[in-house]
Amino acid sequence: MIQPTSAIYTHLRRVLQQAYFLQNLGPKELDLLVVSLKATRVFKGFEIIRQGEPGDAFYLIASGNVSVWLKKDTRRVKVAELQADDFFGEMALISNEPRSATVVADGLTELFVLEKSVFEKILLKNPTIAAKLRKACETRAAKNRRS
Repeated sequence: MIQPTSAIYTHLRRVLQQAYFLQNLGPKELDLLVVSLKATRVFKGFEIIRQGEPGDAFYLIASGNVSVWLKKDTRRVKVAELQADDFFGEMALISNEPRSATVVADGLTELFVLEKSVFEKILLKNPTIAAKLRKACETRAAKNRRS
């Protein structure tokens, strides 16, 4: 559990406040979100999420880099690279559809993970945030189809 007095807590709060879909989140909701995050570390080559699997969590990159891959016919295509303070995994949680891409750690990567139940409880209950998330999901899905 992340303590509200720690530097990590302060950093996470700042990063999350900058996320386009969290700008309308109230202070209590933001605090609940931050303390609900769980830290984990993965190594190079680890598939954090796999295209086609059900979505069970949202991820915020604390350090390291990841690559986002789409399976197109018989080949895999790299469509994005993400780094510290970027996030991923929200699309499957919003749409309740399978993961639309595979995300692989490019090296040692530290992540903060938010379980689906907490994501839904905090974020999808806020109508403004839910609308922004759905819009972003549609935009990313359209971009993925073009890739």
